[in-house]
Amino acid sequence: MNSIRRPAPGQIAYDPASGRTGVVQAVHTVDELLFDHQVTSHRVAFLRPERGGVEWTADATTLRFPPQGDAST
Repeated sequence: MNSIRRPAPGQIAYDPASGRTGVVQAVHTVDELLFDHQVTSHRVAFLRPERGGVEWTADATTLRFPPQGDAST
């Protein structure tokens, strides 16, 4: 069982693939999605910059909490 705690909807997450941080809007399994998500894992996260902006998708299994004091977006 995977015991690593990952950010959940409403929490700030760091996406290592894009190098950005954002607020997790939702997490879905690939079976729930009707578009080409281009994520290789079975869970897709939707993130949005903290101050608003364009939402992006990320591999939910790679998200992690940003270091304390990190304000990069």
